[in-house]
Amino acid sequence: MKYFVSPKSLVVVSASILSFGTLAVSGVANAAATNTNATTTTHTTASTQNTAADQQKLSTIISKGDQEISRRLTTLATVTSKISAATKLSASDKSYLSEEVSTETSGLTALKTKLDAETTLAGARTDAQSIVTDYRVYALIVPKIQLIKTADDQQVSESKLSALVIKLQSRLTAAKANGKDITALQAKLDDMNTQTSNAQAISSAIESKVLTLQPTDYDSDHSLLSGDAAQLKTAHSDNTTAYNDAKSIVAGIKNF
Repeated sequence: MKYFVSPKSLVVVSASILSFGTLAVSGVANAAATNTNATTTTHTTASTQNTAADQQKLSTIISKGDQEISRRLTTLATVTSKISAATKLSASDKSYLSEEVSTETSGLTALKTKLDAETTLAGARTDAQSIVTDYRVYALIVPKIQLIKTADDQQVSESKLSALVIKLQSRLTAAKANGKDITALQAKLDDMNTQTSNAQAISSAIESKVLTLQPTDYDSDHSLLSGDAAQLKTAHSDNTTAYNDAKSIVAGIKNF
């Protein structure tokens, strides 16, 4: 059996096939467009969320940085008042320390302005880190001012003790010339002189070592102040011993 297909039928079939193909291609294109739009929307949303998160982090860094700067500025203001009120700080030390605290204050004030104007996390983080590393208010500046103040205070006492040694020696020499036995008192005076000299050496060395230290020095060696306070306590103990020696010598002279 033979089948005959008319030209008209072929045309109809061909048209149907072409129509189906067009619809299929159109459907694929629409699907692709939909997927592209969804992906773009997802990326846009994620980008917006990241930007918002970064802005929050930036705001937090700036806020906390401002708090730390403010805390340091308050501390430096208190230190400035103590330096001004100190009566035993040498004039040169008082001038040097006052200038140093003023420089720290100006630097931190400028840093706050810079930090507040930052628009990137990297910039804000760098500024926040420099609050600590570039100024070292609590790790170096405040401790060294206290050390120098203590050293200067003790040097005032040591100078008085040294002058007293000379006066007491004169009294003992006169007493010996008058036939008095000064053996025990001279031993006390010799010890007083030794204790005073030891204390002077410590206090002077600490002052010279600590006065010009800068934050960069601390960055290189975090232990650079280690042991200084203990040494000043030793000097104080030496001064106390010298003072007690003086009291014994004065009492002995009165008994002549």
